[in-house]
Amino acid sequence: MESSGEAYGYVKAYVEQQIEYTKLDIAERLSTSVSSAITAIVVLQLVFFAIGFLSLALGIYLGERRGSYVEGFLLVGGLYTLFTVAVILLRRPLITNPVVSRIIKIFFEVK
Repeated sequence: MESSGEAYGYVKAYVEQQIEYTKLDIAERLSTSVSSAITAIVVLQLVFFAIGFLSLALGIYLGERRGSYVEGFLLVGGLYTLFTVAVILLRRPLITNPVVSRIIKIFFEVK
């Protein structure tokens, strides 16, 4: 009877350790995911600022070259429209697949 009580104690300790390990593993994977998302958001904001200023400069430059600021900014808007259509058409290979792959890699990576 004593050995079965000892075995029960070992099994209980093992299960508790496995639960703690699982909690730590989930916390690590979740924090890695959140960290990656925050980094991506900050980088995207900086890229948007850069693109905004470069677009403004290109619109002014094209407006001076063509003699009409309206035409210059319409050309820049047209470029963004073409870019948007291309991204919509290619969204699965450019955005969806890499994001899904990254999330799967973070959550199902075997250590």
